[in-house]
Amino acid sequence: MKGNLLGDIRAENDLQMLESAFLETSDYKAILESGDRCLVVGRRGTGKSALVYRLNKHIRAQAKTFVINVAPEEEQMIGLRSAFAKFSEKFAYVKAASKLCWRYAVYMEIISAVNGHYKLGKLLDHVVIQPYINEWKTSGRTVTVRLRKKIKSVMSELDAPEEIIGDLSDKLDLDTLEHALYSVFSKADQKIVILADRLDEGYSPDVVGIGVIDGFVQALIDLNSKYSRNVRAIAFLRDNMFRSIVINDPDFTRNIEGQVLRLHWDDYDLFNLVCNRLRIAINSRQENNVKVWNGAVADILKGREGFRVALRLTLYRPRDILVLLNNAFLKASSQDRNTIIVSDIEQSAKSVSENRLYDLFKEYENIFPALQEFVSGFSSGSAELSIEEANSKIRQILEGEFSDPNTQRDVIVLEKPHKVLQRLYGIGFVGIYDERSSSFVFCHDGRELSKEIGESSRLLVHPCYWLALNLKQKELSIQDAEDIHDEYDIEVSSISQEQRAATIGRIIEEIKEIPEGRGGAHDFEEWCYQAIKLVFAGSLVNIEMHPNKNKLQQRDIVATNMSNNSFWQRVFDDYKVRQVVFEIKNYEGLTAADYRQVNSYLHNDYGNLAFIVCRDPDNNLNALVGRKSFILSIKKWSSKYHTSIW
Repeated sequence: MKGNLLGDIRAENDLQMLESAFLETSDYKAILESGDRCLVVGRRGTGKSALVYRLNKHIRAQAKTFVINVAPEEEQMIGLRSAFAKFSEKFAYVKAASKLCWRYAVYMEIISAVNGHYKLGKLLDHVVIQPYINEWKTSGRTVTVRLRKKIKSVMSELDAPEEIIGDLSDKLDLDTLEHALYSVFSKADQKIVILADRLDEGYSPDVVGIGVIDGFVQALIDLNSKYSRNVRAIAFLRDNMFRSIVINDPDFTRNIEGQVLRLHWDDYDLFNLVCNRLRIAINSRQENNVKVWNGAVADILKGREGFRVALRLTLYRPRDILVLLNNAFLKASSQDRNTIIVSDIEQSAKSVSENRLYDLFKEYENIFPALQEFVSGFSSGSAELSIEEANSKIRQILEGEFSDPNTQRDVIVLEKPHKVLQRLYGIGFVGIYDERSSSFVFCHDGRELSKEIGESSRLLVHPCYWLALNLKQKELSIQDAEDIHDEYDIEVSSISQEQRAATIGRIIEEIKEIPEGRGGAHDFEEWCYQAIKLVFAGSLVNIEMHPNKNKLQQRDIVATNMSNNSFWQRVFDDYKVRQVVFEIKNYEGLTAADYRQVNSYLHNDYGNLAFIVCRDPDNNLNALVGRKSFILSIKKWSSKYHTSIW
């Protein structure tokens, strides 16, 4: 028996099964029959590339129809990033430049395809357009390579980003290209379909990476609107990329309203998918899917209910169940059996569980930096928990300190256990018991919770992670497995960014309510403590309030310098500061005595540098330089100091 009996999990290596055993799901039919869905969104392993392959084959067989495929390689997308690096100052700049450049690239691909057609090519004004075609076709073998070379040729390193964007449309001659397209489409009834896949190749969730993809999607949306009679463009995006665009581009959801199709798989579709492939793999002529399945399994795995037993350790994605069953069939083959049994499933399930957990970490590492820490807090316990039990595990993480700045900052921003639970639900890690349906409801699309989590709520870690986390739980019954539902009708929200912005905004606003002087001294100390924890997360640890030895009932803040970025490393190297002192002064107008007082602390691990935080309205940094010491006063704390150098 071959290693992958049911086919390869990568569409490009699974052509035989895609040709002979492809399942035409409702999502596939919706894309074919509806012309208003230009964006198909799905998590890893939901079959996006398989859909593209079959759509490509189906559409090419239609009369008067062209298909243009955009499927960049990893190195090409990485190379394209350099062309937009000049605009990285602002996300809006990257998006604007990307949209114009991708519009040019798509126009040129369409014009080149039209030019090669024996009839449509005659509708082009070759005197005008042929030089553009020659330049484009000789610039490289793929769209992304050609586009990168074109961008380099029209951008000046000396011009400001705003000036480049303002001139880009003219330099790319977009009006000329649009006129050429209009001359063809006004006289022809041919249809051009653009299929864009593998946009996650070389993708990084930063300003440039997100902006480049956002611009591309916006260019396709504009193309569909402008040439709706002749052109249909469809982009296939991973869910985490879609979420990143939504977070960074406030206009995105408005522009794509009604144009997004989310891929959804249920147990019925997955059963038919497996049986279609199994029928081909074992060369069966049996038409009944249940009989095909029963011929390959034994014991409690028989029937649709038995299939659900195998399905319970997946995220209801084709890749999950194919990997699980491929491994199980391989195990059975090694023991000279033609049918799989429960132990085959169980032995392959642990590796699948570990892979799913790794995928979860990788997919959300930039959106949810502290995810791995919170998930680890649930290990070696019970899979089903009360809210209080879950909160207790989460509090231990919230009270911890982490060397990675992004992780520490994420932990500080989240603040409360219920915010963490909202995020863990949004990525499908935990489900919440729904009294109305008497089942646990899970979300597998990275969306956020639409219902409140009450004190009496019950949580369940998704079964696909149980083995990887060594969780203890009674065996799921068939009914329990069937009752694990996905929640698809929830509005997408940027909980991570919203919480971060809300926390920073709240801290900045709170300072306005604290009076200066002795009356507000304690509140100001607490405020500084929270601000320092947030701003210096990961760089400073063991941040604590210490009584001021010179002033009764006043406290300073002391923290350990981790020396893990250039600023704090220099503080340690140049000033020998291992323990950082923040002297808190809830008044303005520092005197020489204030500086002398702080200077008296500077010895041993405190080194030769300290900070004073005070209420002076002047926003400039002041310093007192002694023979061996340096004291910096931060006069008016604001968002200005929430910078990466700290």
